[in-house]
Amino acid sequence: MTVIRGKLSGGHSAEILLEREQIAEVVADPAGRLDQSAFDESLRIAPGFIDIQVNGFAGIDFNHSDFSGDDLVDVCRQMLTTGVTRFCPTLITAEHELLARNIAEILKASKKHRLVRDMVLGIHLEGPYINAEDGPRGAHPVAHVADPDWDEFDRLRTLGQGLLRMVTVAPELPGCLGFIKKATQTGIVVGIGHCNPAPHVVDQAVRDGARISTHLGNGTHKLLDRHQNYLQKQLAHDGLMASIICDGPHLPDYLVKNMVRAKGRSKIILITDATAASGAPPGRYTLGGLDVEADAHNALRLAETPYLAGSTLTMERAVGNCAKFARIALASAIKMATENPAKLFEGITGKVVKGHRADLVLYRTDRKEIEIEQVYLAGRLMYSSTL
Repeated sequence: MTVIRGKLSGGHSAEILLEREQIAEVVADPAGRLDQSAFDESLRIAPGFIDIQVNGFAGIDFNHSDFSGDDLVDVCRQMLTTGVTRFCPTLITAEHELLARNIAEILKASKKHRLVRDMVLGIHLEGPYINAEDGPRGAHPVAHVADPDWDEFDRLRTLGQGLLRMVTVAPELPGCLGFIKKATQTGIVVGIGHCNPAPHVVDQAVRDGARISTHLGNGTHKLLDRHQNYLQKQLAHDGLMASIICDGPHLPDYLVKNMVRAKGRSKIILITDATAASGAPPGRYTLGGLDVEADAHNALRLAETPYLAGSTLTMERAVGNCAKFARIALASAIKMATENPAKLFEGITGKVVKGHRADLVLYRTDRKEIEIEQVYLAGRLMYSSTL
């Protein structure tokens, strides 16, 4: 049995007992009755971070035609250093054959490698069923944008053998509301994004099962009606959670603050929208068939253009940024990377709870910046800053 001591995000000292893959006991000590000499007062404990939108990492592009599922082993090891213990490999708009190929590669790696199986929560298909207009389309290749096709999607879902768990769509497209209903009935999490719906269409999409706004505030038109627009409608909708990219280039600090206030802390999900340029030095990378360039200021753009295309963000930075941008406690921002994304998927809690899988992050803080010390995955110490 492994014993971990530190302070939970609420500030109370705690001993956490791990047995095999699970948390066997959580002994919180709000009264300070445990032997305080056994505790490092600066060491904090959080659940493992969950990132539901990852296009690549550490030089590996999940969307490339040469992507090998075996490369996910290295990706997982690198993501652990940022506190992430579960994530959704994300495939953007592409031809059906490439999507099928890369889903098969991720599935093969999940079956072959325990580390990949433990960390891959499910595949997130972002497109091709999105709006083709400039602005909403973002950096997705227009040649492969398409109206929803349930039979086509169902073939990908079947190919994934349960691993395809989330899809982002534009609800205003022909047949999309029916598509959302079918996807929801099969257990798929449906997000709306890269879209241009009228406010009443947002309402209907939620009634049909949509649960989240994907990277709200990005993948949009540059100019919108000041009142009647899809951003305001999604922001106000109690039936939608919202994922946001807290890196600065995607959303300015005051907009993050407004979104957190409007949606409420329980409905914001932090994502990185990470790419091959995340956890890697500035330079040129790919995002599928696109050339992208990471600069020294944490921005990733289509090469030789001003247009954003994914990010270089890592999750521990996203958490710290959100706490600073929104002027909230770090503990609240951590919930946006743990408890809140877990609400979308059955079988996980994103909490430090007895009887659940022991995914834990031990960290220190300095002015709301996180320094990862250790990461446990399914009860095993998988990263330590001292080793």
